[in-house]
Amino acid sequence: MSADPKNVGLAGDGDEIAAIHDVERAFGVELDYSDAPTWRTAGDVFQSLEKALTVEKREAEHDWARFAEALTGQSGVQPELIRPDSPLLLPSGNFWRRAVHLSAFLCIAAAACLAIFGTLAMLELS
Repeated sequence: MSADPKNVGLAGDGDEIAAIHDVERAFGVELDYSDAPTWRTAGDVFQSLEKALTVEKREAEHDWARFAEALTGQSGVQPELIRPDSPLLLPSGNFWRRAVHLSAFLCIAAAACLAIFGTLAMLELS
């Protein structure tokens, strides 16, 4: 295994929120969002999950593999590569993180253009 932990692969474009909801659904709990500012690694989120589980569920469902699978469902990273010290978000200079932001910008720009052209067309018809 490499010295560097595999990144969870979340881009910070909202997929991290969906990933947390996936974890909550997988375990039937709601995490304490006051912990969210401290969530930097998969292990940080797992600690919040353990706090949310009842003692009985914690003993029965203390399952890192199941947690990693739920957490990586949004990113497509192989769950077996995730460790507690794996960072949640891609590095800020990562190509894919920039690509996600660019594609979001392009979608917003396209929607704005359609709205403008639609408004102009309606004005011409009146």
